[in-house]
Amino acid sequence: MNTLARLTPAGHAAPSLDTLRDFVEHEADLLDNRRFDDWLDLYSDDAVYWVPASQDQADWISHVSLYYDEKHTMKTRVARLKHPMIHCQDPPSTTVRVLSNFGLETADGDRFRVRSKFIMLEDRPGADRRVYGGRYLHTLRLDGTHMKIVQKCVRLTNCDQSFPQLTQPF
Repeated sequence: MNTLARLTPAGHAAPSLDTLRDFVEHEADLLDNRRFDDWLDLYSDDAVYWVPASQDQADWISHVSLYYDEKHTMKTRVARLKHPMIHCQDPPSTTVRVLSNFGLETADGDRFRVRSKFIMLEDRPGADRRVYGGRYLHTLRLDGTHMKIVQKCVRLTNCDQSFPQLTQPF
């Protein structure tokens, strides 16, 4: 019996690593296609989206972060991204995220921590291409037949550098 099956509550089928990878890749596709409402729907009501501002940052309480959004703040961010007069996205960015090196960090009951690496390209006419890279750590929760993101931690390789306006979620 595999670890996922052993740690999944009775009556629930444990998702395979392929299923978890597909879910994380689906999240990236939604962002690349500017389907921000659908992206937001992937997050649980108690979700946290976190991008640390230093390599060794252990939490979002003791140190300022590049992003620390709870679900309410994420809704505000999405509303701004969709607003027709958002000056920092006129014209809108085109993004591509490439994900790889998926692995299962932990599985505990209905929660799964999936790690991966990413590169994100952001292009906008009249602006220099932006390149971001780093590691994702998704904490996913299986709720019946639905998967939700409980926490997404984005550890940028260059998180301690200065950035122009960050508007696109990673």
